[in-house]
Amino acid sequence: MKATERWIQKQQHVFPECEYQHITFTLPNTLWPIFRHNRWLLNKLFKCAANILLGWAKEKGIDIGIFCALHTYGRKLNWNTHLHLSVTHGGICERTGLWKPIYFQIKTTEPCWRAAIVSLLGKAYDELDLSSKECPYIRNKADWSRFLSSQYNRRWKLHFTKKTNNVKPTMNYLGRYLKRPPISASRLSHYGKGGMITFDYLDHRTGKTDSLTLSPEEMIRRIVEHYPDKHFKMIRYYGFLSMRRRGEALPRVYAALGMTI
Repeated sequence: MKATERWIQKQQHVFPECEYQHITFTLPNTLWPIFRHNRWLLNKLFKCAANILLGWAKEKGIDIGIFCALHTYGRKLNWNTHLHLSVTHGGICERTGLWKPIYFQIKTTEPCWRAAIVSLLGKAYDELDLSSKECPYIRNKADWSRFLSSQYNRRWKLHFTKKTNNVKPTMNYLGRYLKRPPISASRLSHYGKGGMITFDYLDHRTGKTDSLTLSPEEMIRRIVEHYPDKHFKMIRYYGFLSMRRRGEALPRVYAALGMTI
């Protein structure tokens, strides 16, 4: 059995059988180099996204479950920081203990995500390494504030998929992203001339398949760059799915959903 299938099967025994909503939290490409050269910021992205949804659910008195995975690469193996997040389409009502539906919308989530990231970067200025030519040219904190303001005022593309009716499509959805390398060997074409390597990818802007040719050294560099740092957790859980709460929270969730443990 492949690692992806084993992971999916294992999660299906834990996660509640309910509807899930999938959200991809993206960043403007102007911010990608900042996270690339300040990898410690990646650790803070998870809570920036999860806290938005947890906060809204708490206001409604609902305990929800969230799990998310970090991706740092795009289809061309370039650096592209984004989060894949799945949230239960409902939760336990803190007052009644019953299952209550909740739904999140892109028009309210997107500005909150912008604000969270801009706030994170604003507070981190004194610790940032902006010396790379890829990073924006910043002379002082005033320049940094103007740059972040310009980023906040642009539109960020978040992707909301349709809800799924049970846990299996949710596991399949995230399993594709979590338990595979940045690129599979089957996508690579090798050429004897100069040892160059070519692979095809889908160009989101044109909707067409294109190809990219790289030297072996550049291919290795791009792949290695996306290896997580030691002890860094690429998957995080929040709400009643968090590791510290599962023991006491999940039995109540199963009972509210009428599930057999």
